[in-house]
Amino acid sequence: MTLRQTFVTYREMYRFPVAIMGTQVVLRVGVAGVVTMPDALGARLQTLLQPAQHAGPVFVDPDTGRWVFLTAGICESPHRGLLSEADVRIAEWGEHVALPLLSESSKPTSEERRWLWPPGYELPQPGPFVAELLGAVYRFGNRGDLRGRALAG
Repeated sequence: MTLRQTFVTYREMYRFPVAIMGTQVVLRVGVAGVVTMPDALGARLQTLLQPAQHAGPVFVDPDTGRWVFLTAGICESPHRGLLSEADVRIAEWGEHVALPLLSESSKPTSEERRWLWPPGYELPQPGPFVAELLGAVYRFGNRGDLRGRALAG
């Protein structure tokens, strides 16, 4: 698909608030939320989200080595410090995040953003998503005793 076709598909089919910026289709954070995290935590979180049906679209950005999760609105959490220690970032209102270009025939290369769990259904609600995310950080966080610090703070 061309850049323009990708833009139209995201806007019309998935109802994402997107724009074309240079050679990328970008999502404007607001109606859709964006949470990024390191590869290992992202894989563990996706494993937790699928059985609870809180999974949503997620793609990998090889340039940063991060998984990018989309939600139905911005995620709020009083535990931003804990999430920051686990290298989790919640995008702010109005930020732009580049989405993978869609392709009908060829698979993306390892250097391109690519969907691991493509869009095509409802975005997960932020509340349950953040609850599962915190659970994953508590269970799998490797930056010291995150659970102890969260409970103490």
